[in-house]
Amino acid sequence: MAYLVAALSAWMVLSALTALRPGRRGVFAALAYPVGWAAGELPVQAIVIEAASFAVLWWWGWPRTQALSVLVLVLGSIVVVENLILIVAQLLAQRLVRRDLATSPRQPLVLPGAKDDAFGTWWRTMLQVPFHPRDMQLIHNIAYGPQKRHRLDVWRMSTTPSNAPVIFYVHGGAWTFGDKREQGRPMLHEFVRQGWVAVACNYRLAPKNAWPAQIEDVTRTLAWIKKFIGTYGGDPERVVVSGGSAGGHLAALLALSADDPTWRPKDVDGVPDWSVRGCISLYGVLEMTGDETHWHGLGRGLRILLEQRVVQRPYAEFPEIYEQMSPYHRIGLDAPPFLVVQGANDTLVDVHVARDFVEQFRRVALQPIYYVELPLTQHAFDVSASPRTSATVRAAVAFATSVVRPRPSLNPSLVASYSAPPTELVVELSPSRSVEATQAARELGPFWVVTSDNPFSARLDEATNERRRGELNDVLELHGVVRRPSLARDATGSWPDEHGFAIFGTTEEFVTRVGRVFDQFAYYYVDDVQVLVRRSDEQLVLGEDHVH
Repeated sequence: MAYLVAALSAWMVLSALTALRPGRRGVFAALAYPVGWAAGELPVQAIVIEAASFAVLWWWGWPRTQALSVLVLVLGSIVVVENLILIVAQLLAQRLVRRDLATSPRQPLVLPGAKDDAFGTWWRTMLQVPFHPRDMQLIHNIAYGPQKRHRLDVWRMSTTPSNAPVIFYVHGGAWTFGDKREQGRPMLHEFVRQGWVAVACNYRLAPKNAWPAQIEDVTRTLAWIKKFIGTYGGDPERVVVSGGSAGGHLAALLALSADDPTWRPKDVDGVPDWSVRGCISLYGVLEMTGDETHWHGLGRGLRILLEQRVVQRPYAEFPEIYEQMSPYHRIGLDAPPFLVVQGANDTLVDVHVARDFVEQFRRVALQPIYYVELPLTQHAFDVSASPRTSATVRAAVAFATSVVRPRPSLNPSLVASYSAPPTELVVELSPSRSVEATQAARELGPFWVVTSDNPFSARLDEATNERRRGELNDVLELHGVVRRPSLARDATGSWPDEHGFAIFGTTEEFVTRVGRVFDQFAYYYVDDVQVLVRRSDEQLVLGEDHVH
């Protein structure tokens, strides 16, 4: 019995070590995920098993050989210490996630506490089994297309209000396996309990169905949501897409291709808007060319999988396909907000893939991106309802809630307020000299004026406006935009002064997108004789440009 306990303890030592420091070569790489995942997610259970084995050994008879006795005690002690480290990593997740959201360079988010969870109570977290709320309504296997795999589930509560926001989840599985019933459950259960409508879909799998069948089906599902989710109480204008691993890739690709009709189903019409409000990528495959600059040794495995089973075409001959399907290569100005969650010990998707995606997003896109990196965390950590999963679920809910704010409806008085330039618009040419806008245009050339103050005509306090101006300045600086401070005044005093920036040497498309990102209905174009009001929100009808 002592030898059996020693062997079990030795295995548990190696398992926990794999979770703490996974191998990257040979057999260690092959075992890193299955062994490291189990050890990393079940450290409490490991200590219980170790304690139970020692109790059995004590009952059976403690070994009389000193060497064997010492060996058993040393191995058992190492097992306890290793798993205590893994437990601490799980318990610290909430503090780390809260810090990452609160210190985001753009629009910091406040993570709610455990008491604010609608479903993830402490005892459910201790059980780690992601069972669903008993009062949740599940509508299974709704057809969203003609193929056998074209099936989706809708989750909601009987008390879910009408026009509720929608969380659309895409399952992972290396594009070759997986099912809508298996993944993301702790997160979706919390969303549903907090008044959201959840949609999870199946899609055609490789190798039977080569790329781009997978993204075509996910796009088709979005079309179904846009057209029919209202029947189930969802708001088609407030959709957040999410997914894990390969599902994180498909979710990100869907979010970044709203203006690209390539993967839209030809037999579906009546969908004027293919965009989503935001994307939550959990350990997603965000770079698809296998470039080792991002993958740090794991790119070759990805390339083999894609060439042999998914794309079924060699990268060397068709690099454009791999770049087209790569979220990293598709980040543009109009990318929606993102939340990226990644485990630092992930041996299937290297942590640098997420880091490089976030860095590229901040360089290129205008919307904010939030990044949470979890230490000592493997791939697919959120399958179990652990304390770490509870922390990332709170982050997902906080992020999604922040991006689905209902946009205000326009009324005649609001449109009229945007139908003429301000009484006074001045530009600061130097710290000691400010001039009227058209005079600035005569000296410096034509320019645009955009502000971040008072989004959607909602008056904010000065401290909040000041923070938003700092964010706007950071965005313009990051994109290398030449700018001068501006000030718009309403002489009647019915509207507060608004600070902004006169922007030079860029495109109107860029200015329009900046206005949308900062929730502005309009901006100004200024030349040497006039100030013209231009719209940045498609819903705003200004009529003819108005001359100042």
